[in-house]
Amino acid sequence: MMSQNALLEEKIIRLVLSELGHPVEGERLLLLSQDPSLTEEIMRLKERIESLAQGLSARVSEGDNDAEIAASSASSLSDQQQTVVSVADNPGIDATDTSALQPLPENEPHPPFWKLMPYYEFDKPAQREDENLSSLVLKPGQIPTGQQRASLAVPPAVPPRAKITIPNARAGERFSSPVAIVLGEGQQATVRDVVFPRNIGLSFDKEQELLTGTPTESGDIELSVIWSCTSHDECETKQLFIINPDPRSLWKVVEPPADAPYPKSHLDAAGLVRGDIRIAAASRRGRSHEHAGSFRDDDFYINHCQETGWSVMLVADGAGSAVNSREGSRIAVKTAGDYLLNQLSGVKGVHLKQHITAWEGSDQQATINAMLHHFKQAATLAVNSIQNEAICAEQPVKSYSTTLLATVALRTDNELFAAAFWLGDGAIGAYSPSGKVRILGNPDSGEYAGQTRFLDQSIIADPSFSGRISVGKWNDVSHLILMTDGVSDPLFETDNGLRSDEKWTRLVDELNPVLTDASIAPERLGDWLNFFSTGNHDDRTIAVLW
Repeated sequence: MMSQNALLEEKIIRLVLSELGHPVEGERLLLLSQDPSLTEEIMRLKERIESLAQGLSARVSEGDNDAEIAASSASSLSDQQQTVVSVADNPGIDATDTSALQPLPENEPHPPFWKLMPYYEFDKPAQREDENLSSLVLKPGQIPTGQQRASLAVPPAVPPRAKITIPNARAGERFSSPVAIVLGEGQQATVRDVVFPRNIGLSFDKEQELLTGTPTESGDIELSVIWSCTSHDECETKQLFIINPDPRSLWKVVEPPADAPYPKSHLDAAGLVRGDIRIAAASRRGRSHEHAGSFRDDDFYINHCQETGWSVMLVADGAGSAVNSREGSRIAVKTAGDYLLNQLSGVKGVHLKQHITAWEGSDQQATINAMLHHFKQAATLAVNSIQNEAICAEQPVKSYSTTLLATVALRTDNELFAAAFWLGDGAIGAYSPSGKVRILGNPDSGEYAGQTRFLDQSIIADPSFSGRISVGKWNDVSHLILMTDGVSDPLFETDNGLRSDEKWTRLVDELNPVLTDASIAPERLGDWLNFFSTGNHDDRTIAVLW
């Protein structure tokens, strides 16, 4: 039969195994009960509990004796209080107050001097936070309870901090970019998706890991980047994505005042086809003028003499700072153009054509002299016409300031002769299919952008006037092109760029599809002039002979 100690040992082992969640099996109990050290520990625990229990019993006995003594004292005190006090025994008491000390009638019960107070259990004081924490701290060898095990659960790891970089996009322009992500702890991250608050024309290509599309709106968009790393399967980071507005959408189109003097159409285009000669020209109001609600300052002139084969082309750019320059450019091209066409028609034109066909030494000099005379006369007439208009309108002559670029051309067999007069900025070029270009003059560039020379009496009187005239004859020229600075500035940018064969080749490659059908080339040329170039929003005028 099992001894009392062995039975106690088995109960303790069963209790501990059950608390720890281990199965209570006979074999496990047998093995544990046969462990001498465990048996020794249990016996010491038993002796310790027995010793503590005896001490508690002694203190309980002492408490009972104290209670008996307190009860006896209370009974004695009660008897003393029930004794009647008389006036004779205490002469210090007034006779009138003796009624308060008279004994109660025998049939009324004597009220007790004291009685037990009712017992109320006070609310236990709230356990302090540090006591709660200390109760969760395990001592060496202590087995955690269920509450302690719950408090010791490992909290979920905080995701690493992600830095995401996406370049700015622009509304209306194709966008394609990876989403760059860097984690603060040096881990590698993979972008899983990019979520937008609404459809704005962009999406995340998960296969290529690219953000692609064409934004349909501008502004600051808060998107969500879904990513993962080795320690976290899915994380989300908010990111501000900036879409800049389309610069074209910022420009307003304002009509000029209806009562403004010298009205001019915002777009003008003209063309002609005479045998193997084709000419197209167009002039368009610049965005800066549209935004300000002012008229186009540029103008052009094209014509051809079927009798002699001479072609005339002019472009002019009215000064932006001159209030009446739009009329100055119109007067200049019309006056000079009509004069040149008249001089190259009839006998004069035929005679000059003979010199060009022969093109010997004396013929070349005769041609140069004729061109110098014709261009100087044309410029003089243009200046006089502008002065006459200024007098009639009672306006300053400078308010009609304008540039002037003019060419006369003659095609003979497979060769092209051209003479040019160049005053102001812009460009005149004779382009060869081989990619070579001849620049027929030099632009008048000042110390700052937009500074140039304008047509006036001082230009005509200048001894270097002849330096503004160029003459040439070539057998490989396919295009003769004139343009104002509204075209040349965005295309060539600098004076050195103006002499770049590559830039001229790029221009001709753009123009060839526009000029394919000569009957509609002028209108298509006007549309082409609407190209957008950041920072270049002046009027644009171009004339092409091909």
